[in-house]
Amino acid sequence: MEAWSPYMVKDIQLLEKVQQRATKCVTGLKNKTYQQRLKILGIPSLELRRKRGDLTETYKILTGKEDIDRDQLFQLTPNTHSTR
Repeated sequence: MEAWSPYMVKDIQLLEKVQQRATKCVTGLKNKTYQQRLKILGIPSLELRRKRGDLTETYKILTGKEDIDRDQLFQLTPNTHSTR
């Protein structure tokens, strides 16, 4: 399992449980819901962090910042519409 971005539901749930337990250890937050604890602590959910990480990695591949052949991963279509 890759800890930064697991794809199996059981691995995602396992990793999320670790963060849920860790946020309960903060003084005064034990009786709050998980979402309330995340908001108070100012940290995003692991799901949001995984999505942001995937988007960042995609950007780096498409812009050549990673030494990966983007043509093996993506099929780009030519932009035929002008945008402002």
